[in-house]
Amino acid sequence: MNSMHAYRYAVVIRNISVPCKVLGSVIRDAVVTHLEQHNFYTDCQHGFMKRRSTLTNLLVTLKCWTSILEEGSGLDVIYLDYNKAFDTVPHQKLLQKLMGPG
Repeated sequence: MNSMHAYRYAVVIRNISVPCKVLGSVIRDAVVTHLEQHNFYTDCQHGFMKRRSTLTNLLVTLKCWTSILEEGSGLDVIYLDYNKAFDTVPHQKLLQKLMGPG
């Protein structure tokens, strides 16, 4: 009986996720369009932009650093790794909490 109960929740979650993804996409498109029309973004924005990516961000950064070094100026760079802060959600524990009461 327990396995059937868990299966039923999985089907409900899968069925809900499709409309949520569609609605999320519609909302995202509306927000991005509004922000673009009101010139909210700067040239520094690369995430969530059409024709821009982490690669274009890296190329712009490399060009900037090269210019600084060619001028004879010094350059210090600090790398921050946020991987542990955002990409390590224990999915089984999250699903248990979502399926549990309250």
